[in-house]
Amino acid sequence: MTLSVREAFIAALARRVDDHQGAARALLEARLAALRAESVSQPAMSSRPGGQAGTRGPLGQLADGIAARHAANEPPVTQAAGLTSASPAQRELGTLRQFRGAWSRLFAEQRLRQTLAQVPPQAGPLNSHHLVHRALAVMQDISPAYLQRFVTQVEALLWLEQQQTSVGGVPQRLDKKRKSGR
Repeated sequence: MTLSVREAFIAALARRVDDHQGAARALLEARLAALRAESVSQPAMSSRPGGQAGTRGPLGQLADGIAARHAANEPPVTQAAGLTSASPAQRELGTLRQFRGAWSRLFAEQRLRQTLAQVPPQAGPLNSHHLVHRALAVMQDISPAYLQRFVTQVEALLWLEQQQTSVGGVPQRLDKKRKSGR
């Protein structure tokens, strides 16, 4: 039996009431009574997954469509563009997949060598460059595939940061704070 979020919240609140006394207990009991009264007065939830009632909004419909395509193992296709779906084997060649894997492995190794070059020769145990290099080296020993993905994600974040600062020279949040006088 699965509880809805609301039912689980009411059950947790009921357990907490016993742990308190005085004014805190009175407040919790009042809140618990109000929640129980609301759950009784609300209409029954529909049998849809997740216990959602009524029709779904545009975002929910989009999520349902993506989930349905994923379940059918289809790529997300824009019908307006007139694109046809292809099997995953047809979309990517095996040699391309191998090339991409080799390239990401070489790129991760190159970044690891770059971090080693940035470590000062007499770096202490808490030197930031030394710590970063040690963490990356351990990550490579434990899981080279994870290091490749990690480096790719960090590179993407750095690129996004560069794009944000190159727009006006100043990140958007800082620019707004300066204009508002904070």
